[in-house]
Amino acid sequence: MKTKIYTITLITFLLGSIIAKGQTDSTTVSLEQSLKNSLLKSIQIKTDSMDNQLGTKLHDLDAKIQMLDASLNQTSSEAQKIEKLIERVKLIEDFQQAEKDAELNIYQGNYQSAIINLVAMERELRPLILFGATRDFFQTLNSVGNPTSYPGFNEWYTGFRDFIDKNKKESPTLSVVSNLISLTGDLSAGTPIFGTFSQALFTGMSTYVESIGTGRRDKKLRDQSQDMFELITELGQYTNDKNLIETEWEAIDTELEELKKLYEENLTKNLEILGIKKTEFEKRYSKENDANLRYEYLNELTSIIAKRVKHEKDTNPKNWKNTFYNEMAEIQSLKIRFGSITFRISENINKYNSLIDKYKTAKHIGPKINDLESKLNNLKNAFDKAFNPLEYINAANKMYKVD
Repeated sequence: MKTKIYTITLITFLLGSIIAKGQTDSTTVSLEQSLKNSLLKSIQIKTDSMDNQLGTKLHDLDAKIQMLDASLNQTSSEAQKIEKLIERVKLIEDFQQAEKDAELNIYQGNYQSAIINLVAMERELRPLILFGATRDFFQTLNSVGNPTSYPGFNEWYTGFRDFIDKNKKESPTLSVVSNLISLTGDLSAGTPIFGTFSQALFTGMSTYVESIGTGRRDKKLRDQSQDMFELITELGQYTNDKNLIETEWEAIDTELEELKKLYEENLTKNLEILGIKKTEFEKRYSKENDANLRYEYLNELTSIIAKRVKHEKDTNPKNWKNTFYNEMAEIQSLKIRFGSITFRISENINKYNSLIDKYKTAKHIGPKINDLESKLNNLKNAFDKAFNPLEYINAANKMYKVD
């Protein structure tokens, strides 16, 4: 079974168009996050400022209404009462309008935050920074489990295969070994050693060692065979432990594919709500390499969003909130779910620490494991620079202002 490099693609779609677009670095990722956070902060400041202004206005209007009510109770002149009642009606209308403006302001800010988080996720889902570090780590991970990368194995294996081929007709056991080797694949092609295949290989090797004579000339081959037997035993255990970790990558890969589908559905739906063609979005954001131009486009989006929310409120006064509330809830859920997946990825990367600790003192594979440890640290550093799962989840929980 070949190692599936789930981490690198976060898994399939996080890699995105890595070959075509090339590798980025932590500076690029940091700039991308900085621009997004700057825009989100700008939205928050603007929303809070308007909310404070309207809050002050509501407080002042409420105070004026209360003062007018007190004055009405003390007024005996009918003409003055009528004037004050007319004034009161105007104050109440202004108060109700300020409430509506405050509500509109909150929804404009929240939907702006939702859309900016959504479209920014498009780039967060394909962190090219992981490519180099991940490729390097998994190549070494596979190399450790490949017996042909160890000195003396290929030469010894040629003699072992000749022995199997010559004796398989007379030995049912060796015939089974030969068939399994043929079905599973040649070890020289990097076939991993585990499960039924490793058991059959051990049986064949035991028979081979037992067949070697006791003479001085045979001693070298016997010692070499014993050495290779120990190597295969280590590799069999190592591959089995490694595969246990990789089982989790398969589950993560499945969930990420579901997340990708949900992201694309939400993006298409919200672009339609905003009246933006997807081809335009892809041209000005997805395929745009200039970060500053992408930032300018996102700024334009905030204006489009504010106008769209106001238009919906004006034309659909009874149900306008539902148009945006459900979309905001789905985007928030999507962001939290992605944060949870990145947390699982981080945890699974850390599982390789135990694998390394277990085998770094092994007789044959230990030296390669030590090399693997440094590359794992590079992978973890690359991941940590691109993601902070807990911060991502916390930010998702706080992305909307409550009205």
